[in-house]
Amino acid sequence: MTVRSRTLETYEVLRHDLLNGRFIPGSKLKIDTLCRQLGVSPGAVREALARLTSDGLVVAEAQRGFHVTPISIEDLQDLTEVRIEIELRCLCRSIAKGSLAWEGHIKDISHQLHHTSMSDPDGSDTVSPAWTELHAAFHDALVLACDSRWWLKLRDSMFWQVERYRRMAVPFMKEPRHVDIEHAEIAEAVLARDTELACSRLEAHLRKTSDLLLRLDGPFEGLFSKPGSNVSHSLSQAGSPVPTST
Repeated sequence: MTVRSRTLETYEVLRHDLLNGRFIPGSKLKIDTLCRQLGVSPGAVREALARLTSDGLVVAEAQRGFHVTPISIEDLQDLTEVRIEIELRCLCRSIAKGSLAWEGHIKDISHQLHHTSMSDPDGSDTVSPAWTELHAAFHDALVLACDSRWWLKLRDSMFWQVERYRRMAVPFMKEPRHVDIEHAEIAEAVLARDTELACSRLEAHLRKTSDLLLRLDGPFEGLFSKPGSNVSHSLSQAGSPVPTST
């Protein structure tokens, strides 16, 4: 395996673990420990962490090294507002520019998502990897026809930041929600080229996700730090996986 491919593999493994809450928000990422766990060189780990810093999943501080990006109520609220503004702008441009092929792609992804179980087949409280992948693909498909690569780049960054919160919260989310219906209604409005209705439904969908996270009771609530501070409770205390790689 080449140095470049090893670095890419390291990046992908760490990104997966960060998105799935396998590292405690705010915790230090020790390069020597990661090297042993992943069986790679310090250079590969440093390059991967530098890229993850650009993704906003890791924070690099002079003299302090790399840390997992902290989470907070304030951050989630701010992130939600910015994400909605960007998502709606991309959606409007996508609806205006979308072709018949784009419509067909949305129908195809919607159909696959509808017929994929959200529950993980292993019986755990986690969401099925297949559903998670299709869920991201569905939201990508909605804005695929947007003609601005910079808006899409910003939108992609916001999506994965919120996704990190959502995935960490999954084991604690007991409130019933008809996500399948929400997705179908969004797709229906988009395919009808009803921009106002599509934007209204997408915004409601995104706000509901944020509201559910902010209303959570139990251990996950303790993961939220006060503005400007580190997380006070660890994922391991909350019953989620301890830092490992998969």
